[in-house]
Amino acid sequence: MRASTPTTGAATASPAPAHAPARRVEDAFAALHGADSALLVPGVVAATTATLRALTNPGGHIIASDQTADPLRGVLTQELAGLGRTVTFVDSTDADAVLTAVRPETQVVYTQSLSDPLMRPAPLNELAIHAQMNDLLLVVDNTALSPAELRPLETGAVIVIEDTALCLDGWGDVGAALVTGLDRYLPRIAEQCARLGGEVPDWSAHLLERSLSTLQLRLTAQRDGAELVASMLRAHPAVRAVHRPSFDEAPWALETHRGFGGLLAFEVVPEIHDLTGVLAACDDGHTPLGSTARLPARTSHAHLSERVRRELGITRRLVRLAVGVTAADALSGRLRRALDTALAQCNGGDERC
Repeated sequence: MRASTPTTGAATASPAPAHAPARRVEDAFAALHGADSALLVPGVVAATTATLRALTNPGGHIIASDQTADPLRGVLTQELAGLGRTVTFVDSTDADAVLTAVRPETQVVYTQSLSDPLMRPAPLNELAIHAQMNDLLLVVDNTALSPAELRPLETGAVIVIEDTALCLDGWGDVGAALVTGLDRYLPRIAEQCARLGGEVPDWSAHLLERSLSTLQLRLTAQRDGAELVASMLRAHPAVRAVHRPSFDEAPWALETHRGFGGLLAFEVVPEIHDLTGVLAACDDGHTPLGSTARLPARTSHAHLSERVRRELGITRRLVRLAVGVTAADALSGRLRRALDTALAQCNGGDERC
């Protein structure tokens, strides 16, 4: 049973004027999710921290996705702990695991709609049912999919958070986050955001507003490109596994999702240790609408021990790829050739393997 409703102090955040760029972005984002209002916040860590502080009391317990990466993971385990909250990390793509983690003091379930980097979709409909039955609040980070692919509020979530960097900001100009959800919770979150300080400049909000108008077009292109690349990778002998959800694997998502966005991950065979050429093949000149790749074990999840990464399935050979808007066929060709070369070097006894 959820603890008593979180209280708020006297301070409140002043809403932006109706004509301000920030207000226009908030209204546009809320409309995309079928909500009445939203908040533009300078950074996803600040947005998530403010949300979880606003929706919990000291002594409260949060169930969070075990795919949460730093710096947010550090905030959850250290700063929120210092404020009297406790956090349990579980596989939030497993509704039974989430239900097992519920305690009498649990107040919030926080999950990604699509786990990053292993690209596992969370069964939000099922999680929402469990949350409602236990008087919990479901908070969803929908960054990987955006409202172009999924609207979590329609599944029973009460708050949705999105980092603008991946989908919402098509040109990579803005570092911010947007929060939307049920109106009764947003004033509490706005108050916590005001305590954390900072605001998004008007020019950044203007650029973000322009990007939102092309969101559906961009996500459709990225989704199609990711499917093309994933199909090639699944057939390549240098690839051990491809992490890319499908409706065949998650038929329940037909009720909630349009698609699964432009992200995928793949793991090369153990014989390949040098991924320099593979990463270079994913680089199409660092254009704003281009593709990008990274090794999670060396970047987003480098803070974890080797043992924990192995338990999570994040190996040193796992590549996380964000497919861009244009030239997916060219990306697929470059990546195929790079994998061919890497495999040939290993078969030929190259010491780099």
